[in-house]
Amino acid sequence: MTKVLVLGGRFGALTPAYTLKRLVGSKAEIKLINESRFSWLRLDLPHVSIGVKDVDQFKLDLSQALPEKGIEFQEGKVIKIDAKNNEVIYKKPDGSIEEEEYDYVIVGIGAHLGTELIKGWDKYGYSVCEPDFALKLRDRLATFQGGNVTIGSGYFYQGRNPRPKVPENLAPFSDAACEGPVFEMSLMLHGYFKKKGILDKVKMTVYSPGEYLSDLSSEARKAVGEMYKQLGITLVQNFRVREITEQEIIDEKGNKLPSDLSIILPPYTGNPALKNSTPDLVDDGGFIPTDLNMVSIKYDNVYASGDANSMTVPKLAYLAVKTGRIAAQHLANRLGVQTKIDKYDPAVVCIADNPLEGYGVAVSDNTMYKGTHSTAVPSPVNSIKKELFVKYFMWSKGDLALEKYFGEW
Repeated sequence: MTKVLVLGGRFGALTPAYTLKRLVGSKAEIKLINESRFSWLRLDLPHVSIGVKDVDQFKLDLSQALPEKGIEFQEGKVIKIDAKNNEVIYKKPDGSIEEEEYDYVIVGIGAHLGTELIKGWDKYGYSVCEPDFALKLRDRLATFQGGNVTIGSGYFYQGRNPRPKVPENLAPFSDAACEGPVFEMSLMLHGYFKKKGILDKVKMTVYSPGEYLSDLSSEARKAVGEMYKQLGITLVQNFRVREITEQEIIDEKGNKLPSDLSIILPPYTGNPALKNSTPDLVDDGGFIPTDLNMVSIKYDNVYASGDANSMTVPKLAYLAVKTGRIAAQHLANRLGVQTKIDKYDPAVVCIADNPLEGYGVAVSDNTMYKGTHSTAVPSPVNSIKKELFVKYFMWSKGDLALEKYFGEW
């Protein structure tokens, strides 16, 4: 029987694993390998940081969820992919090293959050990208009584060579991997400090390593700038943070911003496991170049979805789901199941929620890919839509079979 390994435990892995199983049934043995048996819905972690949700509300136990759908689960940290010998090498929880062969592999292990690239991170840095980060920030906010707050992104160490085999407009370059969480946190914290009664004691600054929200149209960015003026938030662009101290952040040019609380979306780099893999599998940043079917440009039995794919910019959940579904559909056809393959038509689609002030901003924008559609709409309905998506994700245990019928989530 054909053996398919899926690597990862979030959107870029769960979507192709579930989709492929639904399409091919018993025609393939599907096994997912993830470092932890648990997976957290990352897009809801900002809510944990401001204390409106608990981290266990959106924790999936993959060791239960996947076997229920006929997918084998293996807990293990991927060390590398030997693409020439069709093997994945990973470390099991007991420390033993396993070399597992595959007929096909779908790589959805995501990027690496390069906190080690920021001096002072361990002592002074805060974020919301992982459960422990969100809990650490929640505890810090609980005792915060005012001062300078900075929120921004680290630099995106994006690969440039070789390029994916797709039209140039579908694989753009960006200084930041994804600034949606930065925008969302700036809104959330305004509501948080207002509710706490210390908004007048807080000075918030949002910064970007390049042009802020460069994945949106110029009109949308202007609208965000006006929103920030109304909220009393300062915007600083072209600030590549390299160091955090107790009372300031410092960029690569030596420029400084006062900061008593430094919240950062860490620099994105290629996953160490991919950088350690067969060299011509990845680009010079450690991401996998593919064609529009998510097939590696060098190894036709390797697929890449989500953040691991060099084409997906920004590193966005919406694109992870799209690429994961296409990879599964294409592979299903190769396994003898006639399946319509979705067209890769990327857009920046997300909702920046502000639950304490009762609204969210729904963004849908394809101008980064030379499209003409751009909307950014604040509405109480958007906060409800995001919550409904979270409930659906948890109810389905990460199997987003109906997601493409939802439209813009």
